[in-house]
Amino acid sequence: MVSVETARLLLRPIEGTDLPAYTAMRAKPQVVQFLPGGPARAGQSGEAAQKAYGMFRDCWLRDGYGPWAVEEKATATFRGHLGLRKEAGETELLYMLDDTVWGRGYATEGGQAALRYGFDTLKLDRIVAWVLPENAASLRVTARLGMVREPGLRSVFGLSAVEARITRTQWLAGQAG
Repeated sequence: MVSVETARLLLRPIEGTDLPAYTAMRAKPQVVQFLPGGPARAGQSGEAAQKAYGMFRDCWLRDGYGPWAVEEKATATFRGHLGLRKEAGETELLYMLDDTVWGRGYATEGGQAALRYGFDTLKLDRIVAWVLPENAASLRVTARLGMVREPGLRSVFGLSAVEARITRTQWLAGQAG
């Protein structure tokens, strides 16, 4: 498992020591409102955090990449997860950040690093993101990342979501400009 640094973030393998902070974060209805299960899932935060932790580690072992823990470099504080994973025949960009850091541009900054890793290091052909249509903030993040919104909605994880995607060619063209 590898780590990636950005100007303000350390994207690193998630560790067992992150679980208390991760559980507390997942207990906030506003943080999980756009995830499968929605705000009602906040009451199962310990189980959800443990399950996600295991799933993310399995991604790295199975596929050679997966979501990272997001650590704010200035404070060395765990702030959520972000990264890539194979899902439904695609490579998905996903993230969940604590509401205390919303609006700071961390999703875009980390997303750029994840796309760079996916296209430059992993040599992926395309990366998708699935976003609930009412999640305006995440739709803005995908647009800032250069991801193109596909028409209509796609059923994923039992939800109707917008699919945004970017190809390696689109990524490289955006880096040249």
